Amino acid sequence: MKQILVIILLAIATHTAHAEDCAEGSTKCGDGVQCVSKGDWCDGGEPDCDDGSDEEASVCIDYQCTADYTKCADGTHCTAKEYFCDGADDCADGSDEADCKGGYVADNKCNDDDVIMCDDVKQCVFNEFWCTGQEAHCDDESDEADDNCLGYQCLEGYVKCKDGKQCIKESYLCDEGVPDCHDGSDEQDCPE
Repeated sequence: MKQILVIILLAIATHTAHAEDCAEGSTKCGDGVQCVSKGDWCDGGEPDCDDGSDEEASVCIDYQCTADYTKCADGTHCTAKEYFCDGADDCADGSDEADCKGGYVADNKCNDDDVIMCDDVKQCVFNEFWCTGQEAHCDDESDEADDNCLGYQCLEGYVKCKDGKQCIKESYLCDEGVPDCHDGSDEQDCPE
């Protein structure tokens, strides 16, 4: 009897230890054992928790999105802020494309001066997302294409990297040796 009791207590202690040990930036699933990154919680995609608790509407309604995400109007999931007003429905309710300042193609033109049409003529993307040297916002990736960026004039408050393929904020120039340009030119010839 004592052996059975010891085995049961060991099993409970092991289960409890695993349930309490989520890495920083992770949240415990409904099963109390599995941990999932907070960025994957309520993201509207396939469940990351084996029990599906990270995508349950009743859980997601009360979930606070992480810093780079915004809750869709129906409150059922979080969508990356960069996907709002990009011409593609990322929220199930379409709220990420509602009340946008621009970004849609109509009659082969963008409907706002603050946007540029992608090469595929199917999508418009806000100027500040062109030639960032980061993830493309156009489905055809034309906002990050070398040919387009070489001819692109950066917005006010931004400067071109020496290779002409990327715009960065002026404040990123010579900012303590952290290269923001892919070619590293923003950290060259800096005053000491």
